[in-house]
Amino acid sequence: MSIFHPDFYQLLLHIDQDFASEARTQRCRCCGGVLHSARYPRKPRGLPCEARSDCDFRYSFCCAKCRRRTTPFSVRFLGRRVYVAAIMVVVSAARASAGTAAASRQLDTLGVPRSTVAQWRTWWRTQFVSTPFWTLGRADFVPPVETDQIPASLLERFTATQAPTPLIWLLRWLAPLTSGSAASNVREGR
Repeated sequence: MSIFHPDFYQLLLHIDQDFASEARTQRCRCCGGVLHSARYPRKPRGLPCEARSDCDFRYSFCCAKCRRRTTPFSVRFLGRRVYVAAIMVVVSAARASAGTAAASRQLDTLGVPRSTVAQWRTWWRTQFVSTPFWTLGRADFVPPVETDQIPASLLERFTATQAPTPLIWLLRWLAPLTSGSAASNVREGR
């Protein structure tokens, strides 16, 4: 399945729904209150028209007692970026590994400016590799992943072990990065 196919984003939406259901059943991490839906709108770029409705909101919850927000993990969004996570990973990986001319032309149809791709590549090589998530997570890969080729080198590892959907497995692996509130639950053992 390709990032250019709308069914890919429906699958990502279903994974996010599972993450949201799990987060909601855990209740508020601060006071134990009931969590109510408080999803917020998103306007991601680069998607096929048919997939926009699958990525036009982010799941989030608000505690009925203390009003604190809980945002579950996501495979659709990587932080507050305006492009969906799959596009960020694939475009960054293709540019890092200098894919074929045909692949580059197809990626150019997404309309991601070169300056944005350069910012993503800088993020992968500096901020991502300095996160506690990566400090702990890199131990999952033997031999070590080439950090100067991330995310291409990560995608290669998932291609070798998680076929036929390596991108989805990589996005699931990256999911703890997508939520400060949900990630704190993981760190605290909740």
